[in-house]
Amino acid sequence: MVVFWTTFLSLLAIAYYLLYKYMTRNFSYWKDRNIFYFKPLPFFGNLLPMITMKTTMGELIMDLYRQTDKDYFGIFSLDRPVLVVKSPKLAKDILLKDFASFHDRIIVTPDTDPAMSNLMFFKKGQMWKVIRSKMTPVFTSGKLKAMFSVMVDESNDLSKYLSKFVGAPSIEAKEVCAKYSTNLIALTAFGVKAKCFDNEDADFRKLGRRIFGTSLTNAVRQLGCNFFPGLIKTFGIEFVDTVAREQMKSIFSTVLKARKQSDHHKSNDLVDILLDARAHTESGISDDMILGQAIQFFMAGFESVASTISFTLYALSMDEEIQERLRLEILENIEENNGLTYEGVNSMKYLNMVISEALRKYPVLPFLDRECTSTYKVEGTDLVLEKGQAIYISAFGMHYDEKYFPDPDKFDPERFSDKNEINKEGFYYTPFGEGPRICIGNRYGLLAVKVGIASILSKYKIRKSLKTPEKIKFDPKSFLIQSYGGVPIKIEAL
Repeated sequence: MVVFWTTFLSLLAIAYYLLYKYMTRNFSYWKDRNIFYFKPLPFFGNLLPMITMKTTMGELIMDLYRQTDKDYFGIFSLDRPVLVVKSPKLAKDILLKDFASFHDRIIVTPDTDPAMSNLMFFKKGQMWKVIRSKMTPVFTSGKLKAMFSVMVDESNDLSKYLSKFVGAPSIEAKEVCAKYSTNLIALTAFGVKAKCFDNEDADFRKLGRRIFGTSLTNAVRQLGCNFFPGLIKTFGIEFVDTVAREQMKSIFSTVLKARKQSDHHKSNDLVDILLDARAHTESGISDDMILGQAIQFFMAGFESVASTISFTLYALSMDEEIQERLRLEILENIEENNGLTYEGVNSMKYLNMVISEALRKYPVLPFLDRECTSTYKVEGTDLVLEKGQAIYISAFGMHYDEKYFPDPDKFDPERFSDKNEINKEGFYYTPFGEGPRICIGNRYGLLAVKVGIASILSKYKIRKSLKTPEKIKFDPKSFLIQSYGGVPIKIEAL
């Protein structure tokens, strides 16, 4: 028995030593290149606070950002060297000027599910370009204008739904806004009524909760795909769990099949455009690619719109003066145009300023990731980035940097009174990303947000409830910006 335990412990010690050496093999990477870096921990790199759920990744990167005045610095994601960019000029070079060397994201998903692996968000290289070009017609000004009446109808339903809660001690703004955004996405993209206001357990809404709910299993999946791509590929862990994937594929496959069989399917929505692209054999668009883009549009659309509206409502509940000024602009615009109109909504300058400031404080993605796709020398330095080099751009860090936004914790829409001054010297305001890989649906999302907020403020006052936090705490179980404990507010009729 003594021999057994001696042998076992010896083998265990050897295994630990070998694993330790393997996981620390790259830890001299930044030192060898004379780049300032933060000392990593074996097995965790610099990500221990995120892995242990003590903070979000966006806040972790921002905390490191604030500890150095360098234009860039090194960290380690487990054992992988990552360059974190602070310089707006370098961010602009990476995202726009030299995009050809940085066109891929780090995030991965296994190839085990053909539909999910074909989401544009995950695609790399030439296939990303093909899919992007086929998706672009969905978001032209003409298409957005055609969708506008649907947005107004859904915003009216949102207002009617809110009437149930007038005088209630508190409501969960994020959940209410998610019902609106889910209904909107289902109609404008697929021509399907989700009926989230009619049924608290509507299929589309349950699906949305399952995908982006802040559960531990979701945290493992989604944080893993973003920060531990090697482990994700090795163990075949999908971004979305099996039940949600199969539900999405079932719903959207049914829609696609019905539209293909219909002689009158021309609705000029996402489905029609993708089917038209598929009809051209030279396009390289497969059925799995079509299904993947339908899934992506649903996932990205409902969450970003709901998040932005709810955080904007929270900010307005904390500042009645800003809220009243915005309400006055909205009511005057509605009276002048005899209702909400496409041109009228887009002409509301203060509404745009308020939403821009909400996106500064609460961007959906708190950092941007890129992978170097060819050897690249950083202009004005001796730094040469090798192919495969991982890069993070700290949107949170720049959005809360006093150099660009004085008194950054204050909600101040006046920062955006002249949008031409923003990003003039480089990219330091990037709520949707920038460059060729900017969020393809950003104009759709902004329009949906504007319509939703205008409809709400034209009929209700937004107030703090007893549950409304003085400062939003972000949930560490999400790679997106989500409020820990939701966004509780109170509403009153005008």
